Amino acid sequence: MPTLATKPVSNPSDLEDVKRKVGKAKSLLFLDHPFFGAAVTRRPLIYTNKIPTACMAATGQMSLNPDFVASLNVQEIMFLLAHEAMHYMLSHSLRQGVRDNYAWNIACDKVINDTLADAKVGSPINGGIYQHDARLHAAEELYDEADIGKSIPGIGPDVGPACGEGGQPLDDSQKHEIEAQAKIETIQSAKAAKAVGKLPASIERMVDEMVNVVTPWHEILERFMTAKMKDDYSWTRPNRRFVGTGTYLPGTDYKPQMGTAVIAVDTSGSISQAELNKFAGHVNRILELCNPEEVAVIYCDAKVQHVDMYTPDDLPVKLSPHGGGGTAFKPVFDYIDDNEIDPEIVVYLTDGYGDQNGFTTHHDTVWLTTGTTAFDWGIVVKYEE
Repeated sequence: MPTLATKPVSNPSDLEDVKRKVGKAKSLLFLDHPFFGAAVTRRPLIYTNKIPTACMAATGQMSLNPDFVASLNVQEIMFLLAHEAMHYMLSHSLRQGVRDNYAWNIACDKVINDTLADAKVGSPINGGIYQHDARLHAAEELYDEADIGKSIPGIGPDVGPACGEGGQPLDDSQKHEIEAQAKIETIQSAKAAKAVGKLPASIERMVDEMVNVVTPWHEILERFMTAKMKDDYSWTRPNRRFVGTGTYLPGTDYKPQMGTAVIAVDTSGSISQAELNKFAGHVNRILELCNPEEVAVIYCDAKVQHVDMYTPDDLPVKLSPHGGGGTAFKPVFDYIDDNEIDPEIVVYLTDGYGDQNGFTTHHDTVWLTTGTTAFDWGIVVKYEE
């Protein structure tokens, strides 16, 4: 890629020396770490004194301060180049959102620096941010509001805002296009490295996650439940204020709304309290969005052990197991029918080991399973964190 000095340094010969060191670092990356070598070579490079150290723009433009680079040896420059390239490959600028720039930089640097240290890419730059096994996490997981406004050691704040070359904010279509291109280039770089047997295990895992995207279970559940939302007038749910007088008028939903939701919980001992807490956290957010008329929480092992009824005013739903015996799912649906509950949706949290294939029901059912997915009916969503 061509390079351009946007602000001349005081001594042009110093800049040429920096360029030679950078060229050598690129060559060594190609020889010893082809994944990073290919990724770095794809990035246009600018030398400028307008930044303190280095930075990566959302569009993939890498910028280096020649005075800062001059203070590094070739091994450290290898680390620096790979570090900046990874900001682009992981779309860190596009993923920042409304997060604080300093705290977000710290989280991103933890992921990248641990990845590079694990792959033994060059030499880590003094004073950088490191966290053991941070490569196993996404930057979103490591983001800590306690880091807001903190100074960033090492390379410093090097994640540019989600803006174009002219400084204008990128719209969603532009972000998606850049992110897609970054993924393509990352996968191509990984293939090149794997062909010569030099693809680090941590990078192979990262690329595999890019290729085999797994939609979080709560997003799947949210899509299914929000599809049940209704608005405007509803003859299926008459206005309750007039039902007592024998007059049936259509009810008015003043905001998107769904009917009764049933949350069934397998309490045979297979679902831990930690799983219940995570499940409840996501489901309460979905319930708030859907605004159901009421929520029935039914706890069941081999029989229905306990039932809690909630209205929107009673939310959030709080889950605590009742029971602990064997497993049977049919009692929940018998209870629904016997008590003339007309659910818009039944969401059953279970490990899936029960009598699900020995009966059926006309109620729309989502099996949210932590174990087997062997269900002959209903919508099956694998519960994975």
